Amino acid sequence: MVLWIILLYINLVLIYAKKKIVKLFFVLIIPVMCGISYLYIHDKDVIEINAKFLNFCIKHKLTTIFPDSEIDIGGTTLAWQNKSENFVLSSRDITIKSPKLGATITIPKFLLYSKIGILFLWGNCDFSYIDIPKVHVKFYNIQKKIEISPVKSSVQILKDIMLKAIKLDMAVFIRNAVIAKSGKEDLVIKQLNVKVDRGYDKNTIDFNVENDNSFISMTVHEHYKGIMSFEISYGNFNTKILGYLGNLNDQLPLYENLNFSGDVILKVNEYGEITYSDINVQSIKGNIPCVSSHKCYIHDFRTRLVYQNDVLSVKNFSLLLDQSKIVATGAVDNENVNLNFNIDVISPRTLCNYWFVNLYPDLNHWYCTNVIEGKMSDIRLQIKGKRDEIFVHDDLSSYNVSADIENVSIKFNDDFDPVRIVHGKLYLRDNQFFITSDNSNFKGMIVQGGVLKIENLKNVNAVMSISGSSVGSIKQLYGAVNKEQFIPLDDNKIFGDCHTSFDFKIFNLLNDNVVNYESYIHTQIKSFKADGVLDTFDVYDANVDITLHGNDVKIDTQGYMNGYPMFLKVDRNLRDNYKFHYEFAGYISTKNVNKLEIFRCENCSGVMKSNLQWDINGNNTIISGDIDISQLKLHINGLPNNSFDGLVKFSASFKDKNEVKIDNASIIGEGVDIELNGKVGNNVELLLNKIRLKNTDIKAELKRDSDSITVKIFGKSLDLSTIDFFEAMKGQSQIKQTKVDVNVDRVIMKNNVVTSNIDFNLDCYGNVCPNVKLTGNFLDNSNFNVEYGPIGLEISTNNAGELLRAMDILKVVNKGNLSFYMYPVKTSEVTSGMFSLTNFHIVNASILAQILTLSSLKGVVNTLNGKGIYFNTLNVPFTYQDDLININESWAEGSELGISLGGEIDLSTKMFNIKGQIIPAYVINKIIWQTPIIGKLLTGGQSRGVIAIDYKVKGTDKDHDLSVNLMSILTPNLLKRGLKVFDSKLIKKEHVKKKSNKVDEIK
Repeated sequence: MVLWIILLYINLVLIYAKKKIVKLFFVLIIPVMCGISYLYIHDKDVIEINAKFLNFCIKHKLTTIFPDSEIDIGGTTLAWQNKSENFVLSSRDITIKSPKLGATITIPKFLLYSKIGILFLWGNCDFSYIDIPKVHVKFYNIQKKIEISPVKSSVQILKDIMLKAIKLDMAVFIRNAVIAKSGKEDLVIKQLNVKVDRGYDKNTIDFNVENDNSFISMTVHEHYKGIMSFEISYGNFNTKILGYLGNLNDQLPLYENLNFSGDVILKVNEYGEITYSDINVQSIKGNIPCVSSHKCYIHDFRTRLVYQNDVLSVKNFSLLLDQSKIVATGAVDNENVNLNFNIDVISPRTLCNYWFVNLYPDLNHWYCTNVIEGKMSDIRLQIKGKRDEIFVHDDLSSYNVSADIENVSIKFNDDFDPVRIVHGKLYLRDNQFFITSDNSNFKGMIVQGGVLKIENLKNVNAVMSISGSSVGSIKQLYGAVNKEQFIPLDDNKIFGDCHTSFDFKIFNLLNDNVVNYESYIHTQIKSFKADGVLDTFDVYDANVDITLHGNDVKIDTQGYMNGYPMFLKVDRNLRDNYKFHYEFAGYISTKNVNKLEIFRCENCSGVMKSNLQWDINGNNTIISGDIDISQLKLHINGLPNNSFDGLVKFSASFKDKNEVKIDNASIIGEGVDIELNGKVGNNVELLLNKIRLKNTDIKAELKRDSDSITVKIFGKSLDLSTIDFFEAMKGQSQIKQTKVDVNVDRVIMKNNVVTSNIDFNLDCYGNVCPNVKLTGNFLDNSNFNVEYGPIGLEISTNNAGELLRAMDILKVVNKGNLSFYMYPVKTSEVTSGMFSLTNFHIVNASILAQILTLSSLKGVVNTLNGKGIYFNTLNVPFTYQDDLININESWAEGSELGISLGGEIDLSTKMFNIKGQIIPAYVINKIIWQTPIIGKLLTGGQSRGVIAIDYKVKGTDKDHDLSVNLMSILTPNLLKRGLKVFDSKLIKKEHVKKKSNKVDEIK
């Protein structure tokens, strides 16, 4: 029965394929002889054969297509359909697992229709086609990608695929294909058809893919000798399928969001080379990858590319990419390229999206980091040159670019703010890149004539240079610079016009070394005026020259300050720990010094001609120079001269102005030679190694802090002859504790009184001095002692005249013993004391001489102006309050004269108002006055003499009014007292009378 059926099968085949009977015979006879097939007759129209050998053959065929893959087939049958006269090879549940592709392909049902049975398994067979109702392809990620290059080998790949399809020699119909991948939606292709038509002179393949309103259609003709031609048309074709092909190439998924419309004609020779092409792109829209991670969006792309006779012509090129429209024309042949692009507008930042990183990578990094905003318009790009030199990464000689730029901001370095090019031109030609600008802005400064250029892009050591100039106000310049590099100024207190030129050089943009830069900025400022420089200096009518070169800053200033010419030079190094060097020549006022707070001179005024140099290195400052103090005024109570003709030379250092170390200082001038060292600031410690003035040769130590001051003076000679001690004591001090120790061999006091062996000690707390002691000797070896303590002030000496002259209290006393005591002084309270002199002479007393002259006592005057008038005692009781001394009636008693005095003395104004009596022949008058009863009658009881001369003196010792009552000379004191009583009674009677009259009027 089986044999009968086989013979029947052979007879049927012979009807349709007589020439191929041998092949058919062997196809059938092999499985029969192997005993692995069986025959099943459904009915008279269908005869079905199941054979394991068919599975083997199908697997073998699929293995050639999918090498190294695991293939499973559920089962295969071969059936004869009498009605359609077709043999049908049907496989089910085909699974192909390809590790190389990273895909699993599942085909539920595979149908191959053939009129010649299964002879297609051994060669090219006509009258066959494949029908796949559904296929499912699932991709999964693999570590090792295939990494085919679709650009370089796309033509060859396409040719190879088409040749294989031609050799397959059968049509393929896929009615539904589902492509899947984890994390992505399934992609459904509704129809994919491949038809092969063999002809006499050519073979043709029609390839069609349709999905909704998207399609791609390709007709391929294989001509003789392997020459092929392609005719491709595509409408709204979406590249979503590329998103599933990442295992073939990592870049393919980046192009999954494009839509194509257009057509292509392509001819390829036997070597896989394109001999003719006509690509008509009617529309491309969607996202494409940029150089950066940013996606670029193609709004519309149209062009026509024609390749013929080894020349590629670009026609009707129009690309709307992001916000830029690009138009291009040109041609490319085997040797030369000539393309012209026009771009309407693009932002400098967006340009980085299209700049390949391996093309000048360092320049790319600098540009994309520092060019931050703005726009470029009317961009013209020409690529013209040898084809093999076009894409040499270090040679741009074939590129010619020009563009208008507006409001482009360029940041040259982190140390500088961006420069905004308001308007300019960009050029790239002959490997030279440069930007010119007629209007740029740097932090408010208007830059004119700016140029940025790289002269030779082929040189890896090429330098970018940036130059230009600016004219504006000093406020704009100061607002543009880093203020830490200059002296701090108040923007609202600076004035002047400036002209600035600059030149920047940026290195290593084209090589792998670290990018660095060099800057040169030169500024000239005219009519510069600044108030409150360093919070104290006012500079005006100055010319300033500023140079910034790399890390060095130089400032030269010539102008006026404090009414005098000044010069200032500043050198600074910004890298080396911010080193400063200053040179100053000019006049500094005491107000400037006090404001700087390095040291204070609150009792000073005037200006000092100064030549100063100081260096700052981090926190350390060294300052030196010389200062002419001849115009400095010292307002210190008691000093006779408030100026000194001298020159101060010094060297000092400090870390902060609260502690300045004076390494050495000297004051040298006419009659002045002082040397000192120590420190000043919040605390003062000075050692004056030499103080030589006119008659002074001493050394001193001075220590002062916020609460106390200690002074030690020692040496050979101290001249105090010009010191006004009374004025000095008027000064108010905020010091809580004062301590002074003086130990000098020789002291010159007022009126050239010389003292020796001076020992002075003073301790004060605020305005209270509980311990003051002064001792010494005069030249005649007489001594004096001054001591002030809790019990009061005590002064004693056995040479009163010298002490009074030394203190500049009285110059008319010679010799004598002095004893002075006053109770402690308390503010606004009255205290009292006693001044006593014994055994002294009054000599050359001008006021007394005037009184005696007016009293016609010429003999006594002669004695006064000669050897002097001798007095044996003078006791003056007094009270003291607020600089006012009130003297009770006191008597100076001598053999020739007796003088009484009483009144007041104002120490603050040195005014006095004194009155009293002068009694000639005082010894006789005193005897009479002391005689009981008779003495009272003859002297009037209130005077010490029968005859007394009344006087009054008011004013100062140099300017005073003096009056003597001449009638008192002729009138005895008894008569004067009687007249005084009578006069008082008359006054009283007149007063009573006036009072009585007033009472009558009231009545």
